[in-house]
Amino acid sequence: MSTRKGAQADQRTVTSKQELFCQEYLVDLNASQAAMRAGYSAKTASRIGPELLGKTWVAARIQVLMNARSKRIQRNADDVLTDLQLVKLDAMKQVMDKDGNRSMVNHAGALKALELEGRHLKMFTDKMEVTGEGGDAIRHSVEITYVTAKPR
Repeated sequence: MSTRKGAQADQRTVTSKQELFCQEYLVDLNASQAAMRAGYSAKTASRIGPELLGKTWVAARIQVLMNARSKRIQRNADDVLTDLQLVKLDAMKQVMDKDGNRSMVNHAGALKALELEGRHLKMFTDKMEVTGEGGDAIRHSVEITYVTAKPR
């Protein structure tokens, strides 16, 4: 494995432990849990997992594995969204109850499908992205003033 900085850094190969992390990450897309299952310490898994995802060669390997899985099972995000739409439409069908009142077939199922669609469209986010003018990073400036103490 190359340890040189710069252009060579992106051409690194994953170690056997990192490969196991990549395989485990595909199980539930939970970096901390994948790190623990791959043999990293439970104490440091919440730090190591996201750190591994930040390594370009590990992220690239995960993407290769995800692409291979999509090809193998012949499913992609469009397929999942289409199925989700069908589930939502089925859950939202109107039926008449015994008293003649109209109600939804599966209210909870419809809400869950709508929630998943909303998450896909990033309508509901668990974290907030903060950007400056024009979507750029927020610039900060700090002024430091040094004061020397007077001798007593």
